[in-house]
Amino acid sequence: MKPHLAMVLGVGALAAQVVLAADAKPAENPYLRFREKDKGAALEVGVITLENKKTGAKVDLVGAVHIGDRAYYKGLNRQFKNYDAVLYEMVKPAGVNPARLPKDRPASGVSMVQKFMQKQLDLAYQLDEVDYGAKNFVHADMTAKQFAKAQKDRGETMFRLMFKMMREEMARQQQGKAGSDISTTDLLRALLSPNRAVDLKYIFARQFNEMERLTAGLDGKDGSAILTDRNTVALNVLAKELKAGKKSLAIFYGAAHLPDLEKRMIEKMGFERKTTKWLAAWDLPPRRK
Repeated sequence: MKPHLAMVLGVGALAAQVVLAADAKPAENPYLRFREKDKGAALEVGVITLENKKTGAKVDLVGAVHIGDRAYYKGLNRQFKNYDAVLYEMVKPAGVNPARLPKDRPASGVSMVQKFMQKQLDLAYQLDEVDYGAKNFVHADMTAKQFAKAQKDRGETMFRLMFKMMREEMARQQQGKAGSDISTTDLLRALLSPNRAVDLKYIFARQFNEMERLTAGLDGKDGSAILTDRNTVALNVLAKELKAGKKSLAIFYGAAHLPDLEKRMIEKMGFERKTTKWLAAWDLPPRRK
């Protein structure tokens, strides 16, 4: 993968939070996958059902990508009605109701990248589609102030993470260990194609697993604010909801967070994996010849 493309994909990965703190090798139990079909293809995210071995409480880890097909979000809204509680991610100011965010709200750097990708790929934006006003929705993430402090304490910034990914990718190239390549010609061809949105989707969807590898090791031995610390908040909220007697719950977080969440729930909270099903976040039509 070219260094400049790695940077573009890295920004997209961080913006969409499709970053996995995993080994460089493919995961045995993936949480995100690109699947070829007889006609077209799909970028799919997993819904992993975990069950507590003592209480029988069930928790679905519902993978999210922050730009996707409108049908994907409509399906999620229907599914979320079936849970006692849906624990959702969103770094936001304390007291802000995500269901009442204005459409013309000021954009952050991350949301600007997400919006750009949404328009280029002809997709919908999660914050505009998911019903965050549902009564069973429970905020399970840091406030903006808490997240800023956690990043400051760790000396962590988005750009440092991005450039770390670039350095690691360049080092792998020098060692002859680089992953699958996308040429500049391929990218330009997609950008200039009359079917640009579909062609770009194929490029990005195929590279999501590559993004996982590029972002491997983001956490380091002491974790990170962007993933580990936020997962700790989510699991603390989960423990509170379980103690209150909830038996059917979902944790709606970016696919990046699911490996660590599952690992900690199994090792520290007495859960075990039961089933995995897949939702098509991007349903790609056949490419034109």
